[in-house]
Order: sequence, then C-alpha cells, then structure tokens
Amino acid sequence: MRRLTIEVAGRETASRRFRAAMRGRRQGEYLSFPDLETLHKVLTPRRLRVLARLQRGGPTGVRALARALGMDPGNLARDLKILKEFGLVTEGEGGVEVPYDEIRLELVIRKAA
Repeated sequence: MRRLTIEVAGRETASRRFRAAMRGRRQGEYLSFPDLETLHKVLTPRRLRVLARLQRGGPTGVRALARALGMDPGNLARDLKILKEFGLVTEGEGGVEVPYDEIRLELVIRKAA
C-alpha cells in the first residue's frame, strides 16, 4: 500500500528523517510544509475535494471530473496543476488520478520544552 503523509514540519524533522534514511531505515513518503499557512495555500478546501473525489472514483478525465464536482474546467485545471506540482495527482491513460492508496494529513502541536 502506498501511503503519503502530509505534515507541517521544520528542517530539523526533515534532517532527522534524511539521516535515518541514509542509515537504511525506510521513512515512508512525506510531503512537508514549513508552516500551516503554506499548507493551507496549497491544500485549499476545493483541492481537498478534488483529491477526495479522485480517491473515490479513480482515474477521471478533466471535463468529467469538473462536471462531477460542479466546477469550471478552467478553475479545475489550475487546481490540478498545483496538485501535480506537489505530486498529489498524476495524469495517465485513464485521466487524472491520485497515485496513493491513502493520504494522511498530520498536524502535531507540542508544548514548548
């Protein structure tokens, strides 16, 4: 199963994960954002709806997806471009699709040390 974890994480977390991977420990697939504001700019509610629809329905053509979501095809194309840039969707023979079996959105808020 291919799982992507989306998180807000600083350089320290990424560096720790990189060092562990260099020692041969599998880290999984992560998409990390430096702060919540940046995550929200990329993963808008509308784009999350697109991802959810693709997960439920599988590969879909852009026009069919726009109809299913009640979206303007031009706006959807712009959203898909952003989602492709971040590796959240790909385009294949059957249309656009999510290349992951599961996407987790992880937010950890810790008490200061």
